[in-house]
Amino acid sequence: MGIIGKILACLGGLILITSYRYVPFSYTIRFHAIAIKYLFVKRNYYLNQFKVKESHDLFKPFITSTYCSLLEMDFFGFHKNNATYATELDCCRTDLILSKLTTYFVRFYKKSGRFPFVPLGSIEFHFLKDIKPFQAYTCESRILTWNEKWIFTLHIFRVGKKVCTFAVSKLVFKDGRVTVKPEEVINGCGYDTTRLEEIRARNFKLVTGMVDATELLELKFE
Repeated sequence: MGIIGKILACLGGLILITSYRYVPFSYTIRFHAIAIKYLFVKRNYYLNQFKVKESHDLFKPFITSTYCSLLEMDFFGFHKNNATYATELDCCRTDLILSKLTTYFVRFYKKSGRFPFVPLGSIEFHFLKDIKPFQAYTCESRILTWNEKWIFTLHIFRVGKKVCTFAVSKLVFKDGRVTVKPEEVINGCGYDTTRLEEIRARNFKLVTGMVDATELLELKFE
């Protein structure tokens, strides 16, 4: 191997090492590792430790820390590509929901032999500042509010104290084709939703536009 080949090999190795979160199959491994951690490795802990929780713990953030790797860069603007935020949020949402609500999932599995699932209904991004290559950032995720069908989560990407991007996700709990009310899931984990109603109602006013946007499909442009 010549000098050029060695240089290219070193560069390729550097990219793979620093961008491990975006190499082939890494997303699948990361996503399923989170679910396995809560639903199988820690299952007995959540079954045996069921108790009434401090209600406001539900709204406390789950924070992850990482950096902008080469494979998540937009090479036109030399910053974190906008599409990669959605990929990061798949894992952040899973960590958030299961860190707060695993008790319901494992108790449901013990009774029925299956897990409910939580599909994404929609997501809304607001991009404020760039995240530069290799810049460290955090994603602060928290449960925001809910109604009879949907549960909403808030995610804030920060570099230091500077907010770079924030997003709101809308999710639904499903048992097959049956929708499970968020209140049922939350109460099933030991939280008292009656004590959280003031915060839930106040926050819900901020997401009413995301509840049903299908009217956009009926717009006329003639």
